[in-house]
Amino acid sequence: MRSEGKALRRSSPSRKAVLAATGASLLFAVLLMPTPAHASIADDINSWLCGMLRDFCNWIFAGQVNVLRSIGVDGILGADFTSMLGAAGDVSLYDIAHGVWEVAILPIGCGVLSFVFTVKLIQISQKMDGNASMPGVKEVVFLLVFFAVFLFLIQHSFELMQALYEVVGIAIDRVTALFGDGSALNLSQVSITTTDDDLPALLAMIVVALISWVVVIIAYIVALVVCWARAIQLYLLAAFSPIPLSLMALDDARQVGIGYLKTFFSVCLAGLIILVLLVAFPIVLGSLNAVDIGTNSPIDTIVGGLTYALQYLAMCVLLILSLVKSGSWARDVMGGA
Repeated sequence: MRSEGKALRRSSPSRKAVLAATGASLLFAVLLMPTPAHASIADDINSWLCGMLRDFCNWIFAGQVNVLRSIGVDGILGADFTSMLGAAGDVSLYDIAHGVWEVAILPIGCGVLSFVFTVKLIQISQKMDGNASMPGVKEVVFLLVFFAVFLFLIQHSFELMQALYEVVGIAIDRVTALFGDGSALNLSQVSITTTDDDLPALLAMIVVALISWVVVIIAYIVALVVCWARAIQLYLLAAFSPIPLSLMALDDARQVGIGYLKTFFSVCLAGLIILVLLVAFPIVLGSLNAVDIGTNSPIDTIVGGLTYALQYLAMCVLLILSLVKSGSWARDVMGGA
């Protein structure tokens, strides 16, 4: 037993030497191991995440442009006068407007024209005396022709208003044939989102994109409401056309009829203005430029991407205001009708 204990005591220094050599080897291996392994994994994750966010931002902006391009060219703006708002069963708003014109308003217009004819006939009779019989007869003949012309206009007033609408419709078709419904937005060319893998900048970009989605939805709703309101206004103006047209026969009330014609044509013209706004919107977005602050650092790309997104948001707000003002702009074209 004593000999075995002595043997163990002799072998323990050599065991310590082996353990020390092994520890030194492991330490040397750790020191020689390349340290960037963890950093490269983190960079890969960051690059993948930024790529996902960038694609998501571009998808949001592209979807917004497509929504705005699909508003009205193939819908209300390009529709025929008889089918601007569709139909419920066998009855459409066109049928209602035409029925109201024929049954209720046309007799009123004819009655107003008869009243105007009577007033003019009284005015002629007051001018006549014993020495001016022939000039009086001549004025009566002119009055009969005048009455026949206005009676024709009143009896076909609904069709005449529809013809005015079709004239603007031809202009809308020609503009659509020339430019289409607006060019697509080239996202890679305008660089809507930052090209650097900067996570905070892309998160801020997503916030801006989501806010702009709300603005685009508002613009879409405003555009539809403006187009629908325009269609209803056109039907109502056409239905009540006999009354202002009959007043045109009276000198004192002629401005009423002229103002009505200018108003009706300006409402028709508003459709062309709305079309121009919708066609021009993607083109204007494509011409926006990001702001370069000139620091020659990654912050340039971040600021450039955010400023472009804010410009995009401002253009959406401007589109809403332009759609709301399209009617007043059309009236300005007609001389403030």
